Amino acid sequence: MRVSVICPVYNGAEYLEKLFLKVREQEKLEFIEIIAPISKSKDSSLNEAQKYADLAYEVESFNHAKTRHEAALKAEGDYLVFITQDIMPVDNLWLYNLIKDLDNKTVAAFSKQIAYKEHGEIEKLIRDFNYPDTKRVCNLENSKINGRKNLFYSDASSAILKEEFFKLGGYDFIVPTNEDVVLANNIIKNKKSFMYTPESKVYHSHKLSLKDTYNRYKAIGQFEKKYKKEIDFSNTNGEGKKLVLFVVKKLLKKAKLIDICYFGIDIFVRLVGYRRG
Repeated sequence: MRVSVICPVYNGAEYLEKLFLKVREQEKLEFIEIIAPISKSKDSSLNEAQKYADLAYEVESFNHAKTRHEAALKAEGDYLVFITQDIMPVDNLWLYNLIKDLDNKTVAAFSKQIAYKEHGEIEKLIRDFNYPDTKRVCNLENSKINGRKNLFYSDASSAILKEEFFKLGGYDFIVPTNEDVVLANNIIKNKKSFMYTPESKVYHSHKLSLKDTYNRYKAIGQFEKKYKKEIDFSNTNGEGKKLVLFVVKKLLKKAKLIDICYFGIDIFVRLVGYRRG
């Protein structure tokens, strides 16, 4: 198995040594290549990436889709693995478990995400809801069974067969965010499948300010408005309600009243940002 790991970087110098060394430790693979496109950063991201990646280079203008696509064009592996700078593999089989079941029908997969302990109970519960322990195959046939989750796909840690990636058009487009949703939709429209693979585990979560949360969900709203004719977002609100109920019930059970209050504010900010977008 020949794998190219693509990790876009921006002000990420603090992460790179630990992350890239952990990628190098992955087992049961004959070839691991690390490619790091670096957006112009205020720290030593480029220098740090050049120490540990096979290819690290500066990009003039970052875009979530196009930058990843241009990196994929440079890849030598048969599998393309996309990660973000702030993940951390849980073990040395993360990468093998991510790609081992891919074939010409099920062409892509993404990992289970576990919240970092320092990011608190709310982040933990959101990850528990979005990334359960049950495997899921997403395709045209399973669209009714999976609902909104049939398009849920995250390239914080994902893999795709390189040949199929380019057949599908890859990430050769410009978007403000959610490039992975566009790819997932293209996979399904082309009568292929992708899977959620909970055996492949990474730590990944955020501690965002309310302003950051607002801007993030405004970008998501703009994205869904732009792609509403191509992608069915009809189940988005229903999935959101399920998430809120899940988190509130868990917080009530643990009597975390302060967290419940903050979560209410957080959800309100998300909703306002989304609608403004």
